[in-house]
Amino acid sequence: MRKSLKLMVTMLVLLAFLVPMPASAGIMEKISSEKVLRVGVAPWKNFIQKNIKTGEYEGIIADDLKNFEKETGIKVEINETTWGGMIAGLQTGKWDAIMNGLGATVQRSVAVAFTESYGNYAEASLIRTGDDVKSFADLDKKGNIIACIGGTSAQTLWTGKFKNAKVKGYSDSTTAILEVMQGRAKAFMSDSLVNAFRAEEREELELFIPENTSWFYQAHAVRYSDPDLLAFLNTYIRNMRVRGWYDELGAKYGMPATWAKGKP
Repeated sequence: MRKSLKLMVTMLVLLAFLVPMPASAGIMEKISSEKVLRVGVAPWKNFIQKNIKTGEYEGIIADDLKNFEKETGIKVEINETTWGGMIAGLQTGKWDAIMNGLGATVQRSVAVAFTESYGNYAEASLIRTGDDVKSFADLDKKGNIIACIGGTSAQTLWTGKFKNAKVKGYSDSTTAILEVMQGRAKAFMSDSLVNAFRAEEREELELFIPENTSWFYQAHAVRYSDPDLLAFLNTYIRNMRVRGWYDELGAKYGMPATWAKGKP
């Protein structure tokens, strides 16, 4: 009896190693079953922002999410949050992905996994309209003040690049841009997307992207534990990119040509 029991236990142990256990279900199984993708967004002009009159979200990301629903048959549930709360909300499971034009920086990639690129941007400058600036050297002259918002990545980046001009931090963008408009500063440094919008709004200013700038890309973000969702979103982005969908969105919302194409 004891021998039979021992043999049975041995056989069960062997079967445990020989018979493969079913793989645990990934997030895509849930999304495919429920036909819902929960998305966290932080309002951003021209990317995703609710129209006060209609109550509908508008912008590049809003249009892309509607297109995503049409292409996949999966409804997007938008959860509005803040820029400071996006990543925390993703990590705690409040939403499945962040989809609002987030910059895919190396620092952020420590916490989240980024998809492939659908948009590109660079650190760029706002200069006075008609100012004779054709290269970085025209900015980097002794006596020039280069304005930026103090404590930002732009200040760190450009302080390391300028050798002759002085990089000066200001408490807010309004004050810094006014310095440029009134001729007390040569340029205001920020990302090319925000500065392109500002140049469009003020005829006294124009966008200039120095040749030695640093480039970044925009992407959606998911948890590292959801590689199946990452693969799914990447497939969507690749298809839309080759169809020229992002070129269409960029043109519709007045984005610089480099947004969809990247570094010229």
